[in-house]
Amino acid sequence: MARENKVNKKHKKNVNSSDAPKKHNGHTKRVKRIKKKKFNKLSVSTAAFFTAAVIVVFCIYYGYYQTPYFNLVGIDVIGNKSYDSNYIIEKSEIELGNKILEVNKEEVKEKLEKEVYINNVRVAYELPNRIYIEISERQERYQILFNNEYIVTDNEGKVLNIYNEKSELITIESLSNVIYNIGENISIDGIKDIKSIFLAAEYCLNEYGEGIINKITVSENNSIILNTKYGTKIKVSLSDDINYQISFAMNIINDRLNNNLTVASDLIDFTKGDSPVYVEDDQVNQEKQDEQGEE
Repeated sequence: MARENKVNKKHKKNVNSSDAPKKHNGHTKRVKRIKKKKFNKLSVSTAAFFTAAVIVVFCIYYGYYQTPYFNLVGIDVIGNKSYDSNYIIEKSEIELGNKILEVNKEEVKEKLEKEVYINNVRVAYELPNRIYIEISERQERYQILFNNEYIVTDNEGKVLNIYNEKSELITIESLSNVIYNIGENISIDGIKDIKSIFLAAEYCLNEYGEGIINKITVSENNSIILNTKYGTKIKVSLSDDINYQISFAMNIINDRLNNNLTVASDLIDFTKGDSPVYVEDDQVNQEKQDEQGEE
């Protein structure tokens, strides 16, 4: 009986082991069917995507090239004061009726910035059919008196125009030779860096307000004389710290005014050494008389 039970157990074990591969094969077939379905869905999705992309590209191409929707119909110009809008459009050489994206923005910018009064240009597309041009202009800031002419510059010394009559701009007088061409930076003999003159003037205006300086005279040895509204003159060395000299001089003027001391026609000279020299009115007149006597 025991032997019979062992045989039955052995037979049962063999039966179970023979069924296992069949179950495993069935599971493998189900996995393959699932993967095949996923692959088919992915293929359909990919095909649909590319089809849609082709349709979109075709629509864009047709809409841009085969219809007048993107044909340029107008140009908007803002920020221009010295030039008429029609002049700006003419100089831009943009032609209406062309496709908007055919306009080269960098080329338009380069052409317009050749104009003397134009400092910077921004060009933008206004889809679907307009161009936007924003102009930043140079402003007339100073007038340099030379040979009975007033050479007008911006705040960086670029020559904008030449007039025969004096305007309300701050005047810079020069007894030295002045070299100038419209559209280029001005040059004055004896001045190492012409921009230093305009930096000094701009510092005065920004720190102490419009009207603080009413005249600038180009002096010898790379220096200038600033005429203040108080009547005091400040002689500045352009080779040293300009802002420090001006600030120091303005403190001296304010201290004298607060102490009821005269400042009119006085001179604060920073070209005589490390410390400024204060020359009062009677000394200034005496020095002028001495110079005339030597002549």
